[in-house]
Amino acid sequence: MTPAPDGTQPAPGPASSAAFSVVMVDYDGAVSRDDFRRAVAALAAQTCDDFELLVYHDGPKAAAYDDDLADTPRPSRMRTVVTGARANDWGHSNRDRGIREATGRWIVHTNADNLFYPQAIERLKAAVTSDAPYFAARQRPLGWGTKSIAKRWDRWFGSNLQGRALERVTERQIVIYAVLMRGMIPAGNRFRRVPEAGQGQAMVMGGVPVRHGMIDAMQLVMRRDLWLAEGGWSDRSAESDGVLYTRFAAKYNVLVLPEILGEHW
Repeated sequence: MTPAPDGTQPAPGPASSAAFSVVMVDYDGAVSRDDFRRAVAALAAQTCDDFELLVYHDGPKAAAYDDDLADTPRPSRMRTVVTGARANDWGHSNRDRGIREATGRWIVHTNADNLFYPQAIERLKAAVTSDAPYFAARQRPLGWGTKSIAKRWDRWFGSNLQGRALERVTERQIVIYAVLMRGMIPAGNRFRRVPEAGQGQAMVMGGVPVRHGMIDAMQLVMRRDLWLAEGGWSDRSAESDGVLYTRFAAKYNVLVLPEILGEHW
């Protein structure tokens, strides 16, 4: 296949579609090539290969991807894109592009220095293909003051101003899994990320409750048709994963996979 001028390789035909599309955003000015090679090699080592890897570089690269990965194992289905100009928007425009160009039914987002454990895709596939029922709970998103009033009113009068609902469902819409947050350390009653501590210190982040500061971009796996229905990666702010994921979790069924499947670096 002949790449387009911006470095895009044409999308494969239907026969190449996979269950998952892993959308990886990259910028060689921020991610070392050793870390990038580690990320790609980890995906190549997956125990289940029912996925495609889409790598998007934000702006021109110092070297071609073939040079970066000359001695690195790659997944059997991998495409790379080098954009003509740098958007410098934390990778969000490329996440959106990946959603729209993906062929998989499910979207997995990641940065180019994150690490997936060998069984990650296998565990995710088992979760999304099972028809076992599970409990899904949702409630109406309310502002802090309004939520406090609604909570008291519901307790006193037996109403349901919070819009709380619980049902047994079988449809898979969102799956969330745990990750090891490298370089995350306690800071009083909060936590703080210190990248230089990544080798020796880490915290487990479960991804729930789904809200800003409690979930990383790589932890939420959602169906591509739902991403498109929501307008793709529509928020370009620095913390947009928390903004978007909070909204999605209030609207769709969430299944939590209680396993650590990767590491955020």
